[in-house]
Amino acid sequence: MNFSNDMHATAFIGLLYALISSGGTSPSLSELMKTANAVEKQTNPVYTCDESNSKNYFIYCSGEILKAVNIHGIYNDSKTFVDMPMKQDPDATLQQFNARFPNMTAEQIKRDDLIAFLDEFFSPPGTELQECVLSDWTDNPPQLMKIVDPTMRKFALDLNGIWKVLCRRVNPELTTWDRYSLIYVPHEFVVPGGRFREYYYWDAYWIIKGLLACGMYTTSKAMIDNLASLVETYGFIPNGGRVYYLQRSQPPFLSAMAYEYFERTRDFDFLYSILPVLVKEFSFWQNNRTIEVTGQNNQTYKVFLYRTNSNVPRPESYREDLVAASALPDDAKPLFYHNIASAAESGWDFSTRWFADKTSLTKIETTSIAPIDLNAIMCWNMDILEYLFKMSGNFTESRKYRDMRGEFLYALQYVFYNITVGAWFDYNVETRRQIVDFFSSIAVPLFGECYQLLNMAKPQRIYEFMKAMGVFEYPGGVPASLAKNSHEQWDFPNGWSPLNHMIVEGLRKSGNPEMQEQAFRIARKWVAGNYKVFNSTGHMWEKYDVIGTIPQPGAGGEYAVQPGFGWSNGAILDLLVTYSDRLSLPATTDLSPSTTDIPEPTSSDCNFPCPLKINVVISTVIGIAMYARVI
Repeated sequence: MNFSNDMHATAFIGLLYALISSGGTSPSLSELMKTANAVEKQTNPVYTCDESNSKNYFIYCSGEILKAVNIHGIYNDSKTFVDMPMKQDPDATLQQFNARFPNMTAEQIKRDDLIAFLDEFFSPPGTELQECVLSDWTDNPPQLMKIVDPTMRKFALDLNGIWKVLCRRVNPELTTWDRYSLIYVPHEFVVPGGRFREYYYWDAYWIIKGLLACGMYTTSKAMIDNLASLVETYGFIPNGGRVYYLQRSQPPFLSAMAYEYFERTRDFDFLYSILPVLVKEFSFWQNNRTIEVTGQNNQTYKVFLYRTNSNVPRPESYREDLVAASALPDDAKPLFYHNIASAAESGWDFSTRWFADKTSLTKIETTSIAPIDLNAIMCWNMDILEYLFKMSGNFTESRKYRDMRGEFLYALQYVFYNITVGAWFDYNVETRRQIVDFFSSIAVPLFGECYQLLNMAKPQRIYEFMKAMGVFEYPGGVPASLAKNSHEQWDFPNGWSPLNHMIVEGLRKSGNPEMQEQAFRIARKWVAGNYKVFNSTGHMWEKYDVIGTIPQPGAGGEYAVQPGFGWSNGAILDLLVTYSDRLSLPATTDLSPSTTDIPEPTSSDCNFPCPLKINVVISTVIGIAMYARVI
């Protein structure tokens, strides 16, 4: 079988990552088989899809074929198989498998025979999708033509051209959907790129930001309508467009997408039709992803967290999950799989942010952590729903979400906010302690403006904290975290477009001139780094190394860094339009690190309030001046 160099890289990286996660020892075929069989012996296994939502669940979410393919490591990337369409209906495919390998365990099946079976009964991955023509695409979008710097304008126009490469639609000639893992949607969409060949949830927000910058309102609406159709069918938006994602979502940005589109178009027909869908999705998070906690003031608050139902290996990372779980006792494996899938729901898969010991994937505890960014996003959703209902003329519902947000600000204050440090942090619901470490997610309340806007001290304090931590000093942008040598892709030294974009927007909207200027500096670094990598590689990438003297794509995690790339393109286009009269390449072509001594943070898991153990001193004067107001 032929594999590209990229797939070989993904295989090597995935295997290396899994080995590191499991303690560095490669499990044998028998050991992998034992780990896979333990799944079926669980008391209450919850698969990523089942008979309630998929007619092909026993092919793509569970069953002997899935197990055999991954036990033998047939494909370099576990995702390859579960994206391959069947040539016959699911029942017939399983019957053919059982006839070909009667009463044989996955371990007993010969690798070459299994490869021959797959070649005979499955098509290449993604063949149910077609490239498509974007009806609203133009060569020279007006907003991009307003970019003053000619180099940056050319960069923006190049990115505009990539939309055509990333456009996909479902093959209109297909009728038998049981043969595909793809979840049908009616309209065209823009994919992230690389191995992410289908649509994804939170990626779509930044893709739509970029499409709107290019004046592509029809495509933006089509993508929102696609996601809305998923809410109507499933009650929520899955992580991505495959049946194996049907037990988990991603950060909830649908309301934000609707808001961005409505603000550009004033399409009231769209507004009236989308509002019930937004409420339905909001209710999903309220009803399925909340927990009650006690705040610093001894009051009880309902906060949000990522918590999928599945407790088995993820089909798209089946082998990687087996390898990582192989070092655990059988009774610990279901909780491990549960926390792994919940971390994938967060979009931060993976980061030491979720690890109890800040080191090992096997110590993951996602469902014990109420993340500040998710809670800030939900706060922002309340604000958006208040506004959109007001615009629709439904003042009763508008007041409902206004009051809801007002109450929720107290949760952000008394659960997540550390008054000593002056910043919001994740909260461990088991230990009842804040996790006082720097992750870029702590800036999301600024992005969502989830504080009393008259309280200028609060954004100033978190800005001072981030500055003291040295995160503004890196030449390529702000890293996801300061956790070094973790081998996780959502840790240092990787920077990500969603995170850098939200930080820029949060600082820009602050009303503080110093913070606004810092927003511009981060935007300039991020755009310049992306531009230089694009010039040298011919691609945009999903993540970037923020520290190198020569900008380069990021690394780490379960798979090779992916080109494309939807949300990177969208974030850059939005920043280029926002700063159309200011952005240009730095005077020097060198993006080497600042000579400023960047402090090393010390992890601290502390209660309310607590001193942060860092090698810098936050000004006492600033601290005293900013205590006055708390919300």
